[in-house]
Amino acid sequence: MAIKYRVTKRKDTINNETDCKYIMQAISKGEVNLRRLSWEISNMSTHTEGDVYGVLIMLVKQMRDHLEQGETVVLDDMGRFKIGFQCQPETMPEKLSKKSIKKFSVNYMPSKELKHWLKTGLEVEKEK
Repeated sequence: MAIKYRVTKRKDTINNETDCKYIMQAISKGEVNLRRLSWEISNMSTHTEGDVYGVLIMLVKQMRDHLEQGETVVLDDMGRFKIGFQCQPETMPEKLSKKSIKKFSVNYMPSKELKHWLKTGLEVEKEK
């Protein structure tokens, strides 16, 4: 099945260009939550939906715990997750403190296999 896209008009504010350009923007067809994934996985295995859901919930909890400890979480074929943050810059290193942190984020880096899959190209079609 193809990834749908739409054509969108955008201004280049980074390079302070005033003229607009057009880009192709991928469109999400919806969301899939842990319950849906649990149901799908249970239908492909001998495990119950509840067992699969419980394992996925614990995966999320354990990932959060390890990220909070500053560890990188590696989910083999999926990729790597690690904590990052944005910081207010200061003129002198001594001025930096916990209060300099503006917000935290989770950085994701896909695995080599996933990157290779993406490089092979996916089918796309314009939305109707």
